[in-house]
Amino acid sequence: MTIKFKKNHPFNPYDIKIKEQFYTISNNIESRLTKEDSILLMVTSLDQTQDIVNATAYLALTFSEQHKRVLIVDANFREPSLHTLYNMDHSFGLSTLLLGEQHKQRDPIQITDYLFCLPTGEIHFEPATLLTLKTFPNQIEVWKQHFDIILFHTSNSLNKPDAQIVAKYCDGIVLTIKEGQDKLEKIVNVKEQFERAKHEITGTMIIS
Repeated sequence: MTIKFKKNHPFNPYDIKIKEQFYTISNNIESRLTKEDSILLMVTSLDQTQDIVNATAYLALTFSEQHKRVLIVDANFREPSLHTLYNMDHSFGLSTLLLGEQHKQRDPIQITDYLFCLPTGEIHFEPATLLTLKTFPNQIEVWKQHFDIILFHTSNSLNKPDAQIVAKYCDGIVLTIKEGQDKLEKIVNVKEQFERAKHEITGTMIIS
């Protein structure tokens, strides 16, 4: 399933026209990933821009507006961004939980009735090292008890292992492509990387 939306479009949770496009892809993903328990998804790209962050946030929002309990996790330790989008403190986040650090905050931050966000937290270690800790799959199991959709925002899928590490825990991958900027050979390269690892690309979002 592919949708298109315009670049440099600021995130606006009340924009009905753009949300309709994301309802299309969210419904398509659910129909392809029929499961009795939580659905784990990952949004990745060839390069990180604010448009890609916004696309991830719109996808999470449309799932939540269908009364799904949604957790959006910023697993992009290289370029944290969701805390800025949602205007939240990120001294606590994914890194805090993975390292087992003590913090007054222990739960994801509630954005709406059905939408919750976990920022990256402070980063003092190599991202791939954090994502390969045994606490990561353990934490995912905890989240699955509380959320219907767990959506990971990850770093780009070229030359860095982070997205591949997260992908092995996910039921589907949403690849975001910048039309006219991302070269076809690089898109094919990323697609083949995931296919070799037997990870399914469930949907594509094209930023035009």
